[in-house]
Amino acid sequence: MKFAFLFFILFFFFAACTTSAVTPTRNSRQVIDSIYNHQTVFLQSNMDSLCAARHEVYFKIVVDSIMNARQMEMNNLVK
Repeated sequence: MKFAFLFFILFFFFAACTTSAVTPTRNSRQVIDSIYNHQTVFLQSNMDSLCAARHEVYFKIVVDSIMNARQMEMNNLVK
């Protein structure tokens, strides 16, 4: 029984290792394109919402950093 299982696994392992190129059919290309387009729209909307959510936080950090740098420059000029 173990020998048959091992033979079965090895057969499919070597059958899967082929060097011939696989050319997709017209239907499979349409499916691939529709999945890609759907995922692109989904990911784009997620990225846009993340960017919008983080924009305020990053903007405040940048403004605070610039204000601190300018404050240091003014303090150095006064000294």
